[in-house]
Amino acid sequence: MKKSTMILGFCACFLIYALLRFPQAMLAASAESIQLWLTKVFPSLFPFIAACGILLRIGTAERMGAALRPLMGPLFKLPGIAAFSFFLGILSGYPMGAKITAMLYEKKLITLNEAQHILVFSNNPGPLFLIGTIGVGFFGMPLFGYGLLLCSFLGAMTTGILWRFRRKKASCVSHIYPASNSEVSLTEALSASVSDAVNTVLLIGGYLILFGALSEAMEQTNFFSLLSRLLFFLPLSTETLQGFCSGILEMTNGAYLLSQSPDGLRLRLALVSFLVSFGGLSILGQTFGVLSSIPVLKKDYLKGKLTNALFSSLFFYFLYPFFEQNAQKAVPVFSSFTETAFTLSFLWLLPSLFFISVFCYAILHRG
Repeated sequence: MKKSTMILGFCACFLIYALLRFPQAMLAASAESIQLWLTKVFPSLFPFIAACGILLRIGTAERMGAALRPLMGPLFKLPGIAAFSFFLGILSGYPMGAKITAMLYEKKLITLNEAQHILVFSNNPGPLFLIGTIGVGFFGMPLFGYGLLLCSFLGAMTTGILWRFRRKKASCVSHIYPASNSEVSLTEALSASVSDAVNTVLLIGGYLILFGALSEAMEQTNFFSLLSRLLFFLPLSTETLQGFCSGILEMTNGAYLLSQSPDGLRLRLALVSFLVSFGGLSILGQTFGVLSSIPVLKKDYLKGKLTNALFSSLFFYFLYPFFEQNAQKAVPVFSSFTETAFTLSFLWLLPSLFFISVFCYAILHRG
């Protein structure tokens, strides 16, 4: 029996045991996950996935690929159409980068080798989660959310550039896109996009509920506390170790626990930057779910995400003095008109404005 099968079987038995041993807590955790999916994930992801599907089916990605070939080729040795996954993945968050990459591969717009490369740097946390949930909600300072967003972007860019040297054939080929993509009827594009979006969001919801229950099972059985005790030799508090171990499974809960730990703020935020860039096992499950149609090498994707997370945390650690200095100028978190907020908002808007400009250029030059 394969090791992966044994591990999966053990996790299933452990989950069944927890459901029977702690039924009230487990049901509450599942209900909370369902509420999170219905109120947050579904309303935000569904229209975005549908919109991306429509753009892809009417040929916008191909025109964008032609426009961005001079940028994506020198940086990543990828066709210009890879920018469609990269920028939309950053703007929307997990697991949209993986989903768009899968759609590009299914339409034969990229090769498997290119898809493997794109995945390691295009599947990233979204701005609303980093700024609203972590920056404002957990740490009480939107500046740190913008800092996490900036470092996530820099880490993804660095990983994408480095990964070009790992590809066996890293040549930038001039892709010839099928003309039929732009000839699909609007009703067909709309129906297919809506159907695909519903299936994807349902899959994400299933993983969210499953890992929410698994996280609660580990919490109830004191698994995270035991793991933090085993790592006693590290120069970190028990609360920080428990938060980081919890974040490896589910990044949101881990980030919250780290925001409450007594260690230095610089270290805690650097660890949060690692967790959100890696995504945790819950995000990995969602990602592999939407990538079921692509025969990607999961080990290579995992290596890429670990590299991405490491660079993101290092960027945040070394840029922290800049963030701390500007944080002292910020007014209360509910004001969005501070000098700091404007400065970092502008930094984040640069890739967004670039993407919008390229999109408009592709539309205007569709002929």
